[in-house]
Amino acid sequence: MDEGLLLVVNAGSSSIKFSLYRSRLDALGHALPKGRGSLERQADHYRLRFSAAGQDVETQWPLQGDTISDSTLSRLIEWIEHYTRQTLMAAGHRIVHGGTRTDAAVLIDAAVMTEMEALIPIAPLHQPVCLAPVRFLAREHPHLPQVACFDTAFHHTLDRLETLYGIPRALSEEGIRRYGFHGLSYEYIASVLPSYDPSAALGRTIVAHLGNGASLCALRAGCSYATSMGFTTLDGILMGTRPGHLDPGIVLYLMLEKGMSAEALEHWLYHECGLLGVSGGISSDMRELSASPAPEAKEAIELYVRAVLREIGAFAAVLGGLDALVLTGGIGEHASAVRAGILEGCAWLGLEIDPQANRDHGPSLSQANSRVTAWMIPTDEDQMIARHTLKLLHNV
Repeated sequence: MDEGLLLVVNAGSSSIKFSLYRSRLDALGHALPKGRGSLERQADHYRLRFSAAGQDVETQWPLQGDTISDSTLSRLIEWIEHYTRQTLMAAGHRIVHGGTRTDAAVLIDAAVMTEMEALIPIAPLHQPVCLAPVRFLAREHPHLPQVACFDTAFHHTLDRLETLYGIPRALSEEGIRRYGFHGLSYEYIASVLPSYDPSAALGRTIVAHLGNGASLCALRAGCSYATSMGFTTLDGILMGTRPGHLDPGIVLYLMLEKGMSAEALEHWLYHECGLLGVSGGISSDMRELSASPAPEAKEAIELYVRAVLREIGAFAAVLGGLDALVLTGGIGEHASAVRAGILEGCAWLGLEIDPQANRDHGPSLSQANSRVTAWMIPTDEDQMIARHTLKLLHNV
């Protein structure tokens, strides 16, 4: 395994984000990137983008079906090897749900595949699309080592009380509990936070991963102590198309009074709520909502900020105070107005925003004398997947 490329795959229903890395870690234990790309389904074609060594490449392929098919995956692998003139030595995959596994990465075999498939009912939106490239590579490239890296594993340090729901203990023991997600992102932030704020890295930090899917995590000395997402990725704060915290009585009402089936409710919860629903169907994209003059768009953004602030307040109470706040993810990294609303709402905690630094996208977002520091730190889930995969394959 000294030659070739490591392929890191982050699959979605209509897109695949991928990265390429060298086959070994550097002296500091970092994975060395060779390039990043994406394959996205457009209205009438696939668009492939790839960036490496300061060069950007873009090409288009004919559309085949509603989801990314095996033939398209085959074409992607062929394109990667032709363009880079190197073969693949292994593949690392982001797998949303790992159940109760505490190991961040595991070599995929038939038993592991069965275990991951069994978790599909808990993550129906994500788990199937995560597993599709695994199945393809296992069938078409059976000798290629594949590694699953779990988004839930980082949260194995959750405080015991944070894992429990107010349900009969027998159900909790069967596995109905808080798992937490976005763990690879939080693990990356925890790994680099000492270089930004050493004291906060040893203390109490809240990280907000804000994107189309969004959650928060309370870190104590770099370890997950509490998190907003729970048994599924529906829980927590308002998201692009998911509602976040929701009175379960609403679901009962929709079933009993509106006659909605389980299938209809599943689609409604995952695809029709969140920013999209609150804005009256304008958009689930924070950029489009921010550009819209509609009052519904403004209200959706305000509710999003309120949801984040509510979670920050709860986590500060659980942690017994707060030393630092980190904003990351697509919205956290790019939406300065949304960041400003969140940071200004944390003044009661002792956080003093630096407005100009926030407009300049940080990394420091707080005043020099702020009792609670604030940071914008870009996340890198692919780097964590590459690190875990290479360590596992080389037994580092």
